Amino acid sequence: MDNQPLNPELPDGIDGDEYRRIRGLMRVSVLSVGRGRGIDPWDVVDEAWSSMAAKNFERQGPFRPFAIRVAKNKAIDALRRAEVKRIGPPLDAPLYREDGEEITRKDLLLGSEGADVDFFENHEEIERVELLALAEEALHQVLSETERKVFLEVQFNKKSRAAVGRELIPPVTGQRVGQIIAVALIKIRRHLKAHGRLADEASSAEPSEGGGADGRS
Repeated sequence: MDNQPLNPELPDGIDGDEYRRIRGLMRVSVLSVGRGRGIDPWDVVDEAWSSMAAKNFERQGPFRPFAIRVAKNKAIDALRRAEVKRIGPPLDAPLYREDGEEITRKDLLLGSEGADVDFFENHEEIERVELLALAEEALHQVLSETERKVFLEVQFNKKSRAAVGRELIPPVTGQRVGQIIAVALIKIRRHLKAHGRLADEASSAEPSEGGGADGRS
């Protein structure tokens, strides 16, 4: 979560603390597009930041949502490049010449629309990304190691509950894995609610928290 270059170029009005916060939100935006699809989120964040710096951080509106959208667009571009590279010859392989210059496959890849266009068509983007960031924060701050492993394997890696249960030490049943996920969701929702992201809900509707498979919460 703290991977960052030394002495980054910052826009006016953005200090080191805000830079780290924005950088973390940019990473979450990248993960929302390309989790598990062969791109390094920090590399994409660095590319997005360098792109903004090269244009003197020019934008319309507040910087934070703009930076988040640039990161998402760069993630989309990175996935396109990865897919083209996977199914064909190298991206820098020449295809033909035009006006005396070699045209490569990379030259023909379309980039995503500008962040200004994308963001101002969807004002809720920053809210969604900040919610994802809080959820990720909850994974590392309020879940036990077992709960986090089970939650990520089932919810994000799409493994079956039975398969995940067999991988735990000691092994547990798929039903027990379901109980662990239910407890993890309760903890995550409480974390979001504590930060004003969820409306109050009747606590009586929540099942008892018995901890993870290892008996610790």
